[in-house]
Amino acid sequence: MKRTRRILAGVSTALVAAAMTACDQATEVADLDDAMEIDAAMLAADATIEEMALFQQPLDFGGFVPGVDAPPPARHPGPPGGHGSFEGDFSGVRSVSFFDIDGVEQEAYDPVETASVQIVHEVEGTIVRDRFTAEIFRARELTVTGLEGEETHRTWNGSGSSSMARSGVTEDGSERSHSAEGSFTLTDVVVPIPGTEPRWPISGTVTRQMVMTRSGPDGTVTREFEIVITFDGSSIATALFNGEAIEIDLTAGPGRHPLHHRPG
Repeated sequence: MKRTRRILAGVSTALVAAAMTACDQATEVADLDDAMEIDAAMLAADATIEEMALFQQPLDFGGFVPGVDAPPPARHPGPPGGHGSFEGDFSGVRSVSFFDIDGVEQEAYDPVETASVQIVHEVEGTIVRDRFTAEIFRARELTVTGLEGEETHRTWNGSGSSSMARSGVTEDGSERSHSAEGSFTLTDVVVPIPGTEPRWPISGTVTRQMVMTRSGPDGTVTREFEIVITFDGSSIATALFNGEAIEIDLTAGPGRHPLHHRPG
């Protein structure tokens, strides 16, 4: 069976780094009850934004050659607002398989004959900032269908898992750490082909389950969260976070806060 393995493009590593930047700014969200809820919602939002970037990439993934086109460790300035710079060291791989309408595997992607693509996508790395260190890992197994002929939309399904561990010292000098383990299911997310409008998913859901543990001077707390994200073609996705309605700004980049309260 033909299977092509590729080094991750720099956009994905940058988005993972941006995720941890956003966590520093999460105290701005007033509609969630506490810092642990905010952290969980931020992780869900950042993973969703990372998936939006994956949906927009060409399905031949640009022909990256392992050992030749591997990006260097990511180094990014901090966002406006004085949070300081950080360094991120990330690596990742994709494993990609192409199939025609009869389910026969192809040697390469064909813009007319390829009917579906299966993608195994992993990224992991470490971020070091002024007061904390974080390690993050995400794995996805995705299938995109509806590609044969002159398609206008593509449908994504799949599942995956993630983990995050962060430790550091707060401004008052106390040591704190938190970790999160999660899984997700992506169900019938319909996305217009790249270069068309609207560029965002027009329907479908992403359901994320997460267990987060937070430790500090006051002890250790473990909580479970469920986030159900739906799309309607706009750049704002609706998320039910343990029943609380919030919004995710899918356009949010490094230094921009992706969460908003949905009135009512």
